[in-house]
Amino acid sequence: MSLVQSFGRNQLRTKPVAAFAPAAITNFFSVRYDPHADGDFSKAGATGGGYVLPRGVVTEAIVNGDGGKGKVEVIVDGDLNYRATTTRKAVELLFDDRGWPNGTLTLEQSMGVPVGYGFGASAAAAISAVYAAAAASGLRLAKRRLAYYAHVADIIERTGLGTVSVTYDGIGAGAITRPGAPGVSDFLNVDYPSDIRIVTASLAPFRKSDAISRPATVKKINALGETALMNLKRSPSFGTLASEGERFSEELGLMTPQVKGLVELAKASGATHASQNMIGHAIHALTNATMAEKVAAALKRSLTRPSVAIFEIGRKRAGLL
Repeated sequence: MSLVQSFGRNQLRTKPVAAFAPAAITNFFSVRYDPHADGDFSKAGATGGGYVLPRGVVTEAIVNGDGGKGKVEVIVDGDLNYRATTTRKAVELLFDDRGWPNGTLTLEQSMGVPVGYGFGASAAAAISAVYAAAAASGLRLAKRRLAYYAHVADIIERTGLGTVSVTYDGIGAGAITRPGAPGVSDFLNVDYPSDIRIVTASLAPFRKSDAISRPATVKKINALGETALMNLKRSPSFGTLASEGERFSEELGLMTPQVKGLVELAKASGATHASQNMIGHAIHALTNATMAEKVAAALKRSLTRPSVAIFEIGRKRAGLL
């Protein structure tokens, strides 16, 4: 189903509408956001590299014509009390701008990746939410325009800076080379081996706002991130993307001893590269299909007892299901 259709507010769907958005791991980045920029988010965001994943967030939306105008209910993995701040903000921005439907909007979200571990879950949740909510309420806008509301929400809530601009319509691996909103930013895709696997090990959530609110940390992030991006642009390959992410992770210094131990364990068991998710108490290790299970098994045996998963590079774009 295309999201570029005529505006039709009079027909509210009685059946749920579902949308999917992929998650993504960031391996290096630079902050490109001025909090004093008078609310202009078109050029705000981040540059940086990473990998789109095949799993993400599915949001099912329905508008119940009960007169509950302006009311939004968000249920995440069956939890009616989940805060879902970025999702709520994205939907509020959408309907504050375009007009609220005449009924209660209910969003049910299924999270395919951990939240708060550096998998871009908040961005995926917000993108899938605005796509599904718009379709369920009879509002028709281009994907890029709908994703803008998710982009702004992700920045305002400090759950992300640039992930929305990649995953609203992107796949594969590469880096944002110009920051900004969906349709403004540029993404450099790099070729990758068909049998590449990403093995992840997750320990605990990390509040990204804790890092990007500290000027000294942001200064270090930007210096390292700019160098990484410059090197990738000079040699735009999957190997450079992986090695620059590894260097960024090591030099940034946000890894706890437990996270660093997982990185070392992954490489000792056969991963070609391993580094911290940006930003989470979690790692991602790169290997091939043959070695992936061995690397995963080694990580599962760690005394830190991480949650371990194996991913391919994502090839499914965000959109209505």
